[in-house]
Amino acid sequence: MHWRLKEQTFLWAYGRGFRCCATEVRAPRSRFRIDVAAIRLERTQSEHTVALFECKQSREDLDRDNQRHSGLSTHLQVLQERRDTLERLLALHYPSLRTTDSLFPEWATFDFSAIDHTGYRQTIRKIACRQRQLFEKTKFDLMIRYRLGNLHYLVTTPDLLRRCEVPLGWGLLELDGKEVITEKSAPTRFSGVEIRPWLERIAKASTLQNAKLISERCQNRSP
Repeated sequence: MHWRLKEQTFLWAYGRGFRCCATEVRAPRSRFRIDVAAIRLERTQSEHTVALFECKQSREDLDRDNQRHSGLSTHLQVLQERRDTLERLLALHYPSLRTTDSLFPEWATFDFSAIDHTGYRQTIRKIACRQRQLFEKTKFDLMIRYRLGNLHYLVTTPDLLRRCEVPLGWGLLELDGKEVITEKSAPTRFSGVEIRPWLERIAKASTLQNAKLISERCQNRSP
């Protein structure tokens, strides 16, 4: 299904004037591999258009890149509970960590960074990591933040997500059982995207794919 989504996305883009296309293209300035990347040379606009497509066949597939849901939230709650427990114990065993920022002892805070407690330090580091993942470090958000393309699309099977769930800045395309793609919502267009790095990467990805196909054909013809 994932390969079908990529094939139909490729054809959808090609039919809309994106004559330079490839699947599995590594993005410049990031660690991401894009399912389908396409370029359209514009005659009437001030800059050409780079469109990026991420294909998702299931909710689990979607949530791996949009990690604002169940797993991260649950893990973050567990880490916060562990932090509360550690701080209660550290406050009991290290009363010298109490600060003087309050006149009332019951409201006083503690400077837990003043001691080198490995377990507490690791818990704080994990909480910070999960919060970044939960609130900002998702693939969809980072692709928009980096302005990797002029247009960004999610391509899914029918009713995989509601329009209100589409990440900010992204468009939504759906592939139905008859292999027809319908645009459910339009993306935001961003400017200032360099076309040359994408041309190089699309050409490289296309060459690798063609080389593999030609090699397989030659092997099948061998006596």
